[in-house]
Amino acid sequence: MSNYPDFDQYGYHVIQELGRNREAGRITYLATVLNPAQKVVIKEFRFALADASWSGYKAYQREIEVLQQLDHPRIPRYLDSFETPQGFCLVQEYKNAPSLAERRSFTPEQIKQIAVSVLEVLVDLQQRVPPIIHRDIKPENILVDKHLNAYLVDFGFARIRGGEMALSSVAAGTPGFMPPEEQFGRPLTEAADIYSLGVTLIGLLTNTRSRDIGKLIDDNYRFDFKGLVPKLNPGFIAWLEKMVAPNVKQRFDRAATALAAIKSKQWVGKANRLESVVSVIKGRKLTYVLGLATLGIVAWVGTTIIVPQSDIVPQSDRQVTQLLERNECVRCNLQGANLRAANLRDANLEGADLRDANLKYANLAGVNLRDATLEDGNLENTFLWDANLKSVNLRDTNLISANLGNANLRAAKLENANLGRANLGGVDLTAANLESAFLGHTHLLDAKLLNANLKNASLLNANLTAANLENANLRDVNLENAFLRDANLEDANLEDANLRNANLGNANLKDANLEGANLEDANLKDAIMPDGTKHP
Repeated sequence: MSNYPDFDQYGYHVIQELGRNREAGRITYLATVLNPAQKVVIKEFRFALADASWSGYKAYQREIEVLQQLDHPRIPRYLDSFETPQGFCLVQEYKNAPSLAERRSFTPEQIKQIAVSVLEVLVDLQQRVPPIIHRDIKPENILVDKHLNAYLVDFGFARIRGGEMALSSVAAGTPGFMPPEEQFGRPLTEAADIYSLGVTLIGLLTNTRSRDIGKLIDDNYRFDFKGLVPKLNPGFIAWLEKMVAPNVKQRFDRAATALAAIKSKQWVGKANRLESVVSVIKGRKLTYVLGLATLGIVAWVGTTIIVPQSDIVPQSDRQVTQLLERNECVRCNLQGANLRAANLRDANLEGADLRDANLKYANLAGVNLRDATLEDGNLENTFLWDANLKSVNLRDTNLISANLGNANLRAAKLENANLGRANLGGVDLTAANLESAFLGHTHLLDAKLLNANLKNASLLNANLTAANLENANLRDVNLENAFLRDANLEDANLEDANLRNANLGNANLKDANLEGANLEDANLKDAIMPDGTKHP
């Protein structure tokens, strides 16, 4: 007879115990869904156990609230929860990947890949509004599969920065992995998770178990590990030291910055193409000076100087280098440039040609892209907060999960662009062309869409609370399940629009064209209808 709990009545059958959390009363099981058969993870909290506490139960509640907001391929999805006579259970998606706490050997190159994979998850969490801070990153909470894809688990201590779930200043992470500011009750920022990840990576590189990680910390809260990794590239060591700087002002401020830094150079292995270009340019400064000194001799013997074609740096590479060094490249030709995870905060790229460029995970906060062309570019998960994108060409661009909060997109060209799950809160899209664009699950709270063209666009499940869509063209748009409470749709053209199950409570639809629109099961409570009357 099995010693495992019987969850069959809830639709789950336990296969084995996966582990017990350090906080007593929390047990994790591998289970199968009875119909259809699939593996899941069940995390059980038992009130009856001697050391179980109310804080442990609250951690489960908090984790559910956070997970219900997340949809990332490397965060196991929330599936279900149920109460039992003994306590409470949380059901999550199962990932076939052991945690980093299991004894495994990784090369420095593999550890760098793991770092990149975790940082990509943190970029998504930190670009949300408000940002989510995990607060308990450690080897036990990072799963890594055979392809070195990292999965982040256990959001029981997570904090939504500035939100209702903000916790007190009491430290809640794991000793040794908590940043000093948390231990002393100071305000937490995104840099807290950067510190914990840095500690985790140092533990992997030095083969130090979690329980022994404190042995690497000196009296000044600094990590002393260089002697344990004598063959590690100095650049990689410097990056790690910046990850775990005790002073938060000296640490990487966010995941996007740390990701850009680790990807900007090949600290393990051969130099990448961009580094080679930079080194060629720097080397030529010396060559140029020496060349001037010998020019007279060359001219005297009548020698013709021929520069080998293989040594000529392409114009596009020179301009990428200029951009990274000066943070400015006005009207540059950057077609097809690889700027993945680059830190271009406040850069001036006015009028630049970035067609087909890869800017995935890049930090473009405050950047000036006025009149720039990014047609067919990849800006997935890019940080574009407060960016100036007036009249920018973003046709067919991939902007999935991009953060464009408060950006200026007046008169922008966004036809066929993919803005699924993007943050467009407070964005100015006045007179923008979004025809046939995909904005499913997009956050458009307080967005300005006056006179915007959204014909044939998909806004399925989008959040348009208090958005201004006055005189916008929404003909044939899909707004099924969209949230339009308090939105201004005065004079908007909603002909043949799909508003099934949409929430239009208290919305202003005065003089709007609703001919042929599907309003089945829509919520119109207190909405101002086209004839000026208020819906009951």
